[in-house]
Amino acid sequence: MTRLQLASSLFVLGSALVGCDGCGDDAPPDGGTQAPYRDGWKTEHEGDFIATELNAEDEVIPLITDVLIGNSLGSQDNFVNRGDVIVEFNGEADKIKIELRRFTFAGSEEEADGIFDRLELWAYSASTGTPKKPADMDEADRCGGEDEDGDAYPWQDGCAIYVYYDGQSQLARAGADIRVTLPSNYLEAVTISTADNVQEDSYPNRGNVCVDGVRGTVDIELQNGLAFVSVVSDPAHPENPYPTCPEALIADCENFEDPMTMMPAPWASACGCINQGFDPGKVEVVSLEPSSANITVDVPSSLWTSFRAENAGENILNEKNCPATIGEIGSVVYDDAGDDPLKPWLRSGIANKPSEEAPSGGFRVNLKSNGCESVAEVEEPKDWNADIVDPDADLRGNIEICLGCLADQDCEDLLPGN
Repeated sequence: MTRLQLASSLFVLGSALVGCDGCGDDAPPDGGTQAPYRDGWKTEHEGDFIATELNAEDEVIPLITDVLIGNSLGSQDNFVNRGDVIVEFNGEADKIKIELRRFTFAGSEEEADGIFDRLELWAYSASTGTPKKPADMDEADRCGGEDEDGDAYPWQDGCAIYVYYDGQSQLARAGADIRVTLPSNYLEAVTISTADNVQEDSYPNRGNVCVDGVRGTVDIELQNGLAFVSVVSDPAHPENPYPTCPEALIADCENFEDPMTMMPAPWASACGCINQGFDPGKVEVVSLEPSSANITVDVPSSLWTSFRAENAGENILNEKNCPATIGEIGSVVYDDAGDDPLKPWLRSGIANKPSEEAPSGGFRVNLKSNGCESVAEVEEPKDWNADIVDPDADLRGNIEICLGCLADQDCEDLLPGN
């Protein structure tokens, strides 16, 4: 069984619905039949997020190296978010904020509200691959929520943010959108995974992803949704692709000279950030096979960037195809196969390479849609029509790396249904 088949099988789990009351403005008129409901954003956790500390030599030591958000496959008929994931790097220093926006199908507002009460934040640093219900987790591994004194639990390394359904198995049409706000100086990894909510033919609600302001590493997997990622540079060193490299080593790389010729060779392999093994930042987005996702990544004009943008679905030149587009992102040099006019759905190369001596590196942008097919969507309950079982569709699988195309737009503007 493929990963997509496994993910798809989760959509048919469970059919019983429980009772509820008051589901917010997104609820359609109650006609006594099953209909989509969605509540508003609710804060589930706010607390300390101490990502680094200084050692005795005043070196920055990472304490948090990855934040896991969402689960497209789930575990034990549970833990699938089936919705949008938003991550914004504009939060208060050393703090994290997590919000959920729950959704389901139900016969009434009262019934929907009961389902919402069972959809909970699950945030632990252990058993993230095979999560267990909160009652079976060790409190020492907990990240979300408050202790008995009302104090928020401190965030731990590798903690996962999942959606847990408190019942025998998660209902096939229930889940939650997730919004996480992180501080701008978090430079390590964020791993995001989500799935579509497509149990109802009349309501194909896609799991979309938006990440605003990343400087470190973001890995995203989704199905047939939309992905938007904006990358920002270190304001003091806009060409630097190594976000966790210390200031002194960045200066060494920027001012590096070839020891043989004594000529400037910025960011040559022997310079500090590269020679001492610091990892570059990265944006990697992939759609689960054979899904068709539209992917857009906005990168700064001066950032040294290696890129590969590919649609791996069925593409035919001069017929149906999903191109990969590289905008005016600086000085671009394509590799041997990266600018073939007969394959506009594949583009790869390097932008803004700082010198001939610099390796084929830089900030990594790897984008892949595994399909190029028409995708239907209905993104919020007010747009649902039970009589339309074949909603409008558009071709997805298009990929774009751009300069400024996401500027002045936040995730609320970019994601449909917000």
